Amino acid sequence: MWTILTIRNSRQQKIASAASWCILLFCPAILLLRDKAGLSEFTDQIVQRADVQEMIRRVNFYVDPEAEKAGYDKMTSLLKIHLREGRVIAGRADLGKGSPADPMTLEEAAWKFRGCAEYAEWPKAKTEKIIDGVKALESVSDVRTLSPLLSLEKG
Repeated sequence: MWTILTIRNSRQQKIASAASWCILLFCPAILLLRDKAGLSEFTDQIVQRADVQEMIRRVNFYVDPEAEKAGYDKMTSLLKIHLREGRVIAGRADLGKGSPADPMTLEEAAWKFRGCAEYAEWPKAKTEKIIDGVKALESVSDVRTLSPLLSLEKG
């Protein structure tokens, strides 16, 4: 179990609102608890859960000199998780997944799309047809076959 999570980020200086600050605390907390932070996690019901609130209290977010030195062309984040047993798990990311320097694979993008489609309550079959259509996009003779799947209709 965790006792504290420290995130150090070079972009903290210009936090625009209390909501922005809360997101910086909520995201790592929900990732630790649910191993994902998709649209379905960003609800009042989940944010207000006792376990989520407890984990948020354990998150410490602040500017770190090492992250600052990396420069503003990167979104350097340093992460430390202190376990109750005394062990520390640490990690670093200079660029976010999905950036040009660290692009998502097609499977990672499909996984993210599935989460968005589920949140929008799209049928799974339709979601998978869209993903299959995108995977075959380079070999399809007529891109208009994909267009009907992208409509707002849920069927």
